Order: sequence, then structure tokens, then C-alpha cells
Amino acid sequence: MGLKNLLGLRKGDVISIVGAGGKTTLMYSLAEELRDENKVLVTTTTKIYMPEEEYYDFLIMGKDGYNEFNKGNGVYAHGKSVTNENKVNGLDENVIDGEISFFDYVLIEADGSKRKPIKGWNETEPVLIGKTTKTIGVISIEVIGREINEYNVHRVEKFMEITNSKKNESITIEHLTSLIFHDKGLFKGSKGEKILFINKIEGYNEATLAYKLLNCIREKNKNCIDKIIIGSLKRKEYELKLESDGVI
Repeated sequence: MGLKNLLGLRKGDVISIVGAGGKTTLMYSLAEELRDENKVLVTTTTKIYMPEEEYYDFLIMGKDGYNEFNKGNGVYAHGKSVTNENKVNGLDENVIDGEISFFDYVLIEADGSKRKPIKGWNETEPVLIGKTTKTIGVISIEVIGREINEYNVHRVEKFMEITNSKKNESITIEHLTSLIFHDKGLFKGSKGEKILFINKIEGYNEATLAYKLLNCIREKNKNCIDKIIIGSLKRKEYELKLESDGVI
């Protein structure tokens, strides 16, 4: 089953994606599923690397997009400007608010992680707009066992604060559980439905770890997370593991 069905998308949804370990890939994978029969806006409220041409049908950079939004179905990539590092500067909330009505779906990368597989959050992150209907928090299962250091963790000091961990310790399932449920963690400031996406499940070992994490989540959830999807964006294989009534 595809992502759009597992997520239970409805036309008009504004989806903000946060976390680390697959945010951008998730955004473009979802856009790909939607593009043929819908008008889809992909953008950011932070910064992302300029997408490859295969990921969009229409590119709008550094100008008012209203006159560009009438070209039919497809993926519209829109940003404020492009940096010298080939990164797209994100749109302000008021700009996105004004563009929502032109599209069937709006997909927003609302967090940054410097391409590191896990992160902590400072006071200004993530950057979610008020009209968000679904917040998808991305966690990569491959981080379990990695050392807590600047190489692996974006904002490592914040990560240690949130997870009560120490530098050079190995990341554990308990650390991920803390990251998911802490009020300064993955779903900090989230809007609408909260959906956890556990990524990088490429084989038996990763699946075993994912189920251990799911057990920890089940014990702590208390209706905090509305839905959990596990899978591999690389292999385009996904499975629904929790809806609002409990773990499947």
C-alpha cells in the first residue's frame, strides 16, 4: 500500500515533516504518488537542497508564484531563493497560507538536520505553520547503536538534554522513545494529526529493533501519537503499525 493511503490523506491536507533520517525523501516520495492526479506544492519553512528535476514538474524560485500555479496537475516546487550552497530558502508562513487554496496538497519540510541521521531541537525549531493538518515525525531505526557525537547527531547538546544521555554513549531504543515523547522532542509544537514514520527498515535486524521500539511506544503513548508507519523509503515498502485505537 502506498504512503498516501496509509497516511489517510484528504484533499486540502497541509503536511509538515519534521525529524531526521528521511524527511526530504519522504516528501518527494509522497509528492510522486500524488502528482498525476493532483496539484501538489512542495516547499520548506527552513532550507533544503535544490531538488533534482525528476522530483518536480514546475519550479518557482525567487518570485511571486500566483501566476505560475495554473499549469495543471503536477508537483510545484516553490522557494524564496537559492543560496550559494544550492539550498532553497524557505517560504514565510503568510506566503504559504496564501498559496494553500491553489493546491490539492501542500507538503512542507519544516525542520533541518544538516543531513545527519538524528537531531535535537533548539528553541526556534521546528518551523510549523498554523494550518498544518498532519505532522509527520521521521525517525531512522539505523541510528540505534551509533555514538552520540557531533558526527551523528545534529545539535548534540540539545539531543543529550532531551534524552538524558551522555556524549559517546550508544543511542538506544530508550533514547529514541524519549526523543519521540519529550515536549521538546520530535513532536514539539506539532499541529493536527501526529504521525510517526520509522524509516530505514531494510532487513530482519532493523525490523527486530523497530518492533522493540514499537513496544516501548505502546507503553508510553496514551493517545499522543495518532498513527505509526514503519518501512523503507529506499525500497518503497511501508506498513501501518498503529492507529488511534492502538498497536496493530
